[in-house]
Amino acid sequence: MNSSIMLRCRYVLKKAFFAPQYALRRLISRNRSARNMKKIDPDPVPTAPHEIRLFMTVRNESLRLPYMLRYYLSRGVDRAFIVDNNSSDDTADIALSEKKTHLFFTKELYATQASGIDLLLHRYGAGHWCLVVDADEALIYPYSETLPLRGLCDFLDQESSNAMDCILLDMYPRVPLSEVMYERGADPLLVAPWFDKSPYTTGCKGPLYIHAQDIIYEGAERIFGGMRKRVFGANPCLSKFPLIKFNKSMFLSPGAHFIQGARSSDVRGALLHFKYLHDFAANVKREVEREQHWQNAVEYKKYLSRLNSSPDLDFYSPFSARFTDSHQLVALNLMRSSEKLKAFAAVR
Repeated sequence: MNSSIMLRCRYVLKKAFFAPQYALRRLISRNRSARNMKKIDPDPVPTAPHEIRLFMTVRNESLRLPYMLRYYLSRGVDRAFIVDNNSSDDTADIALSEKKTHLFFTKELYATQASGIDLLLHRYGAGHWCLVVDADEALIYPYSETLPLRGLCDFLDQESSNAMDCILLDMYPRVPLSEVMYERGADPLLVAPWFDKSPYTTGCKGPLYIHAQDIIYEGAERIFGGMRKRVFGANPCLSKFPLIKFNKSMFLSPGAHFIQGARSSDVRGALLHFKYLHDFAANVKREVEREQHWQNAVEYKKYLSRLNSSPDLDFYSPFSARFTDSHQLVALNLMRSSEKLKAFAAVR
């Protein structure tokens, strides 16, 4: 038998074996989250069709959340679902102050937050275009300056895609963080407009069986590298699937780096990632103590080690570029457009 046929047969058999196990584990995780999650706002969730819905887990995000909620609601998101993971600041009040925002509360370990989002997607996301993002991530895409989010979703529908891949682009200031002060509600690009234009690497092309995350990934290669590798020696996955038209056979891994059951577009967007503001050092110390991020906060421990050795850490380097617009990121091959999208955007 041809070796490629043998490999394909082996893959089909493995998928048949693992898929039911993974589905059962995810069901158990959703049920656990359902028991531990409480809806806070009194407003019923309408069954309005065709809404663009945002899903976000937050913990002590009062600094970034005001801008990010307004950012998405002003760009075409119709309704937001916020999971407050036991915040001790006024994150909950900020969420409740926005119209068409539904707030949920949980004390579950932050490491299990993906099951809470999976639960809400099953309850409120099926059939809708959904954004699954963090409070420090701003979505952009080719022609985003002129093509509204609804237009992008219409294009993805037209090409029969139900997911869009993105690069997580770490944004940072030109000066050391000790010299930066970001004001709540302001555009973070005003203080952190720089990113690494290179180098990046790729890997982890599907099909992959990721047992720790209960997922079968069959998509494109993931992106690694950038500023975090250069500065901290970390090498996390910088690819995410933040925009999906959810159906109940679809599943996002923790962090949304991998997806199961999707038809991903060839178009690639970007998430401008505003983690590196003046509160970064304090957040790192807190998360190292909590050890609730991936692998007991191993990446945060690398952050802390570097900050301890370089308190006035400066992210700027010869690899740095100042963000201008979506066309710049396409030209750098960090985002990816298509002739069909170009033609579609031209008539919108």
